[in-house]
Amino acid sequence: MMNTEQLTEYNREYQKRWRQERPEIFRAICRRSYLKHRDRILRDARKKRSEVKLAVLKHYGKEKATCVHCGFDDVKALSIDHIDGGGTQHAKILGVSGMGFYRWLQKHNYPSGYQTLCMNCQWIKKCDKKETRIGRMLI
Repeated sequence: MMNTEQLTEYNREYQKRWRQERPEIFRAICRRSYLKHRDRILRDARKKRSEVKLAVLKHYGKEKATCVHCGFDDVKALSIDHIDGGGTQHAKILGVSGMGFYRWLQKHNYPSGYQTLCMNCQWIKKCDKKETRIGRMLI
């Protein structure tokens, strides 16, 4: 007689084997389920992305989702800035961008060196530090 833990492991292995032996059937089942629940799946994914972004912006915005320079608070125009620059190179090294970067920050327990900025302040910073072609031409 199997205990509950052994039975759970047996079921897990059986299901894994079944999926491997019948990939076409498994894909069809998954597709049907996705199509049936598509609206809920997409709504839940959107909600999760918003929650992750808001948590990261709050952490680096000193417990508020606001720009640390000007206080702007519309989340649609806020993003994370590398304080010392080099965000593009860092994203290439990590192989993530956008939401993947926010998740990376959460997963790595919010490392230091980042801040919440609005797009205007971020652009001004880039121009002032000559990190853009336009910034180099302006000075």
